[in-house]
Amino acid sequence: MEALIRPEFGLMFWTITCFVLLVLVLSKTAWKPLMQAVEERERAIKHDLHSAETARAGAEKLKAELDAQMAAMKTEIQRRMDEARLSAEKETDLLIEEARRAAGVIVDSAKKEIETQKAEAARELKGKVAELAVLAAERILVHQLDHRANTDLAGRYLAELEKERPELKLGAD
Repeated sequence: MEALIRPEFGLMFWTITCFVLLVLVLSKTAWKPLMQAVEERERAIKHDLHSAETARAGAEKLKAELDAQMAAMKTEIQRRMDEARLSAEKETDLLIEEARRAAGVIVDSAKKEIETQKAEAARELKGKVAELAVLAAERILVHQLDHRANTDLAGRYLAELEKERPELKLGAD
């Protein structure tokens, strides 16, 4: 066991020599390609990190632009909605006012028509009353006056009656 712990100079020499030769051979053959691969890998990683950082910055910028556009669109939509609501209210008010005017015209026209019909009815009634009065008077007076004289008499009587008692006025002449 002691032999394993005690170092021998020959074995150490050859071990170190083999190691140095192995390092020299590897440095000439494998070390450069291995280092180039490591450096290339490092460059690729740096490039990917840079690309990712650029893409992230671009995405953040795009997100900010989109947020600004969304806010502007919301503002524009709200403005247009307000304009549309105001326009609808104005249009409704105009339609209501126009309907009121039309209703007023219809009411005025109806009042005029009623007055015209009332006057016409009063004239007809006056004529019929006069005719009835004449017929009644004719029966009473039987042949004393002629028909025309009786009509004139009834007309005068109704005119006098209307002058004395205006509440009994039967209509326009």
